[in-house]
Amino acid sequence: MKKSLILPAILAMGLPAVAQQDQPAKPDFNKANAQVAALPLPNPFDKLIAIEEVVGAGKINWASVADAVAVDVDANDFPEKADASMALGVKIADGIVAIKAQNVEKLNASADQLEALGKKLGATDDDLKRARQVREAANRGDWMMVFLELGFLQTDILQKLNTPENMPYRTLVVASGWLQGARYATSLISAHYTPELSNILREPVLAGELKKQVAALGAPLQKAPKVQAIGKAVDAAYPIVNVGLDAPVAKEDVAKLKSLADTAVQTVTAK
Repeated sequence: MKKSLILPAILAMGLPAVAQQDQPAKPDFNKANAQVAALPLPNPFDKLIAIEEVVGAGKINWASVADAVAVDVDANDFPEKADASMALGVKIADGIVAIKAQNVEKLNASADQLEALGKKLGATDDDLKRARQVREAANRGDWMMVFLELGFLQTDILQKLNTPENMPYRTLVVASGWLQGARYATSLISAHYTPELSNILREPVLAGELKKQVAALGAPLQKAPKVQAIGKAVDAAYPIVNVGLDAPVAKEDVAKLKSLADTAVQTVTAK
């Protein structure tokens, strides 16, 4: 019997339940023992929906946005694990926008590139079986299933990096994906700027933790030019997105964030 059903079942049978005062009291929350969970996978979908809500339904040509921002990569150009990780983060963000655009061609390309980069990071064919399901769902126009399967595919790939020795690479996936998501968001916010819309960029907690984790990467990674480009961009982005709860991001700061993200993503996806 499921735990959540035990008490109702006891009461239904007319048996005495254990009195509330007999249950062990939960200890008070101790903030000193709190730990920051692993950073989430990069996913700009929520921001894109929020932007569309402010701009207005049907007023954004998502296919054109994808054409302008998405970056095609060849996994063979990234033999180093760190470089493949950063390219993977970019393609995760691209896949999400291809779904928003309901663009089968771009979605299939993103799934292919995710699969190839995943293999560079140690994922097996079995780990990547959802890539085929993503393509099949896209080809039949089942975009809800595409969204679900792509999320599962990303999780399956990232599971390979959920070990202590691979956590630096996971950090790089999240950092590059976050910056690619920022490219999409800042492109749209710059084109439709209002103070209300700009506040969608507010993300002090995630950006602050990301800044800290990138800075904590080991010496060999810190010396890599592409990793340095990511670190520089995240450091400079943090004060831009660290605004008050309802405060705007100045229009010039939106442009600055876009420029930072553009430079970083172009650097990490270069051959």
